[in-house]
Amino acid sequence: MKVYLAIKNGSVIYHTDLTAMEQLDGIKKPDKTVTIQEWEAAGSTAHIDASGNIVLGEPADVVSRREEIVSLTREESTLLIELASKDYKVIKASEVGDVLSDVDPALHERRGYCRNRINEIRDRLAELAKGTSAA
Repeated sequence: MKVYLAIKNGSVIYHTDLTAMEQLDGIKKPDKTVTIQEWEAAGSTAHIDASGNIVLGEPADVVSRREEIVSLTREESTLLIELASKDYKVIKASEVGDVLSDVDPALHERRGYCRNRINEIRDRLAELAKGTSAA
């Protein structure tokens, strides 16, 4: 089976039937033809590159953004787990009237780092969600 790709109104459209492509989209000849296996291997996506050619798969910036989101989300989860796993020490110190920074300065510093890093991650994830690329 073949997948027929064409550019229409600045987007890539696809069909598996040439007659349907002509009847539904008024396109008599596709700009690119690929096998169903190639199409599926590319995630059933295609885009138009800077030269105006159809390229299988998502644009590199979309892939990069998604990879960054996954990486940041994993890091955030790891930091949240770390904070939660040490909460009992904060509670224990508080219950006896101690201040964590006096009882365990290294833990106090590490928890501060974790909270700051989580805030940085959340800010970056918000930027990525808006589609910005500021680092």
